[in-house]
Amino acid sequence: MDYINRATGATKEAIGHTIGNERMESEGHAQKAQAIGEQQIKSSEQSAEHTTEQAKAAMNQAGDKAKNLGGDIKERVGEACGSQQTASEGRAEQAEACAKDTVHGAQKDIHGNLK
Repeated sequence: MDYINRATGATKEAIGHTIGNERMESEGHAQKAQAIGEQQIKSSEQSAEHTTEQAKAAMNQAGDKAKNLGGDIKERVGEACGSQQTASEGRAEQAEACAKDTVHGAQKDIHGNLK
């Protein structure tokens, strides 16, 4: 719709200029400028949405990596202290974090392919 308004405004501006109708020329210029402004707003909104999605994905990935690291530490502490249960819990946390990271990556790929 913005392209139509932009083209209509440009046409009206050109016709007004050609026939010496300053009012029509001014209206056409205003309509064209408004359409350009609306296009810029939409573009900015889309860019902001994309940046927000990237930030959310990065936060999820960082959280998963932190949990994986926490699981690794827990596993090593369990092994060092001779606690099989603690070591097993650490491995389980690592596996869960790895699975979440894989799912987030797949979701990101799917979402990127849909755009």
